Amino acid sequence: MKHDEISDFQVESRSEISPSDKKLASNFSSNASAASVRPRFPGAKWIVASSLLTILAIGGWLSSQTILRNKLKTPLFVQTLPVQLKAIEVTIEESGTVELSGQQVFKAPSDVTVEAVLIRERQRVRAGDALLILRDRKLQRELDTQLVQNQVDENTLKRRLEIVKEREAKAQEKEARNQESRDLADKGYISVAELQRDKDDLDTARSAVKDAQTEVTNASLKVKSNQVITDNLRKQLADNKIVAPIDAMVLKVEVKPGDGIQQEGRLLTIGDPQKEMIRLQLSPLNASKIGTNMPIRARVIGPNPKVYPGKISQISPQALSQGSTEGKNANSTGQSKVEVEAMLDRPSNELIPGSAVSVEIVLQQRKNVVVAPLSTLQSEGGSFYVWVRDQAGNAQKRAVTVGLQNLESAEIVSGLQRGDELIVSLPSNQELIPGAPVEKNKK
Repeated sequence: MKHDEISDFQVESRSEISPSDKKLASNFSSNASAASVRPRFPGAKWIVASSLLTILAIGGWLSSQTILRNKLKTPLFVQTLPVQLKAIEVTIEESGTVELSGQQVFKAPSDVTVEAVLIRERQRVRAGDALLILRDRKLQRELDTQLVQNQVDENTLKRRLEIVKEREAKAQEKEARNQESRDLADKGYISVAELQRDKDDLDTARSAVKDAQTEVTNASLKVKSNQVITDNLRKQLADNKIVAPIDAMVLKVEVKPGDGIQQEGRLLTIGDPQKEMIRLQLSPLNASKIGTNMPIRARVIGPNPKVYPGKISQISPQALSQGSTEGKNANSTGQSKVEVEAMLDRPSNELIPGSAVSVEIVLQQRKNVVVAPLSTLQSEGGSFYVWVRDQAGNAQKRAVTVGLQNLESAEIVSGLQRGDELIVSLPSNQELIPGAPVEKNKK
């Protein structure tokens, strides 16, 4: 390298180095210049080259140190957040339907006619109170038929009794004739054969009387049996009231007096207002994550909803496709769901049975722990760290151990403590270095 090239390098570097550094570089330049005009010394070229590389290295180091010192002197304005103890949760969101505990729909046990409706909607009833009076049309038809049969069988019994009397009279005639034949046979007026014939006629008449008496007995038993059947039918018809099995509130009445309802037709719905529950349909994946007694928070779907806390009370052991019935194979085209019940901690007296609510199920929860926004976590070599502002107002890199995480925050098990000032954001196109001064952005 020529002497003028070295001078150019010195001119370009003069603006970036201090006076003492410039003097050191000038000495190296003079030595290199002296070496270049004395080529008679062996290895002079190698000495010049080595000197130039040293100058370049020193210049680069001095330049980087100058930039670093400038950075350390100029504070960055950052957004900070004081570290506090909070709760962190992992949750899933589902939708459900409000019901009352013990809620049930009464259906017609058979084809019935509604004789009377004894309650109204929203009425409170006690266990055992009558709700509806029904008349079973099938039982009524059976009773009407039985009454006709009773009359037929009673007439048959009367006729059997008459037949007994007729045969008894005929048997008496045969007995008188047989006595007369014995007297005539003793006197020799009739033959033994004629006497035997009269005796046979008497035996036949007596046997006919016994047969008629047996038929009377059977007919009498039939009449008695009919009376038992008739009494049972009348008792069943009299037992025609739908009664409340529990203390409840009437939610819906779907019939009125005079209505004819087919078997399995809906009559009314009741439920216990002291216990409110929510019925959910979860995917098998989400159902596998939950357990009984897990806390839930129910909200009416809408702005600024009130929160109703509760717990998971029951999880079905079977997943069923929508539209399928229990015990049958799931429909291959339907999406399988697991039925889950959640009980509210206390009755709201506000939620309407049958309405839809949003349900937040808490899968995991930590309380009174250090929590940091997930956006502040940085990873390096498989470990996590955050930036904090120390008491001197400088940025420091702090290694942390992460615990429970959700979509927004993370539990900091170690590395941060309450009162630390966490740097959450800084101006764009800026980066932090340990020890750099930082000021809190007041915006």
